[in-house]
Amino acid sequence: MKYPERMTIVEGLPYEARVGFIAFCADRCLKEAHRHPLAKSQLEKAPLLGEGLELLWARAEKGVKPDPNRLNVILSHLSMYETPAPDGENVLYNADISLVQAARVLTKGIKVLQDPEKATPRYVAGALEGPFQSVSQIYEDYRKARTGELKVIDTSLLRLQELGNKPFTRTIFDGVSEWKKGELSKKYAKNQLKGSAEDDNE
Repeated sequence: MKYPERMTIVEGLPYEARVGFIAFCADRCLKEAHRHPLAKSQLEKAPLLGEGLELLWARAEKGVKPDPNRLNVILSHLSMYETPAPDGENVLYNADISLVQAARVLTKGIKVLQDPEKATPRYVAGALEGPFQSVSQIYEDYRKARTGELKVIDTSLLRLQELGNKPFTRTIFDGVSEWKKGELSKKYAKNQLKGSAEDDNE
């Protein structure tokens, strides 16, 4: 599936399902973090990532409108996961790449909670870049990782399309087949992935 097709699908989704898709993509990043000891350890010390995700799920599934002040607190926290590199072109990672990407997706989600007008097809579809970029930097065979992750994401997006205007529930994603993970990239395994300039896969 190409981006235009994904955006067409998102265009037909109600706001709650769009928020749910962003939540799904953030959840993919956090689930990836649980697979790796260092990332899991960092995640356990970053409860605001989980809180941000739950705010998205609550809005998508139950229509719960979050406290604006709380959204600001979480958004401020999310900005700390990466900083501009001295070269002005790249960024430095202040946490495991899975958490950096989760923060990026959650930032999208929080902004959509703050302003529903931001939930455009292009903006929402772009949430898939979080898990896509995460696995492509974590695994040695990044092409296989990208293909596998996109298959999961696109299958889930098609399920949302089938759901139509029915109430959103995250159980719509239950049973989506997971792809088989391969060997870790050398840089990731040695904890040498410190910024976007370190990514050999681009």
